[in-house]
Amino acid sequence: MSDKIARIIALPRGQRPYRVTIDPSDDGSAEVSAVADRIHREFYQRIDLEDLLTIQQ
Repeated sequence: MSDKIARIIALPRGQRPYRVTIDPSDDGSAEVSAVADRIHREFYQRIDLEDLLTIQQ
């Protein structure tokens, strides 16, 4: 698990993911997060604020 954390920390600025799931118990939290991300994305698209979903540099 620590090797996954170290790999993420070592990523260059702008390439680090917004959210990372490290789930040693394999309790399904990755699937829950994926659904939440989809719902957020669809909501922002519906209200025409889709540009808030990406990082502007």
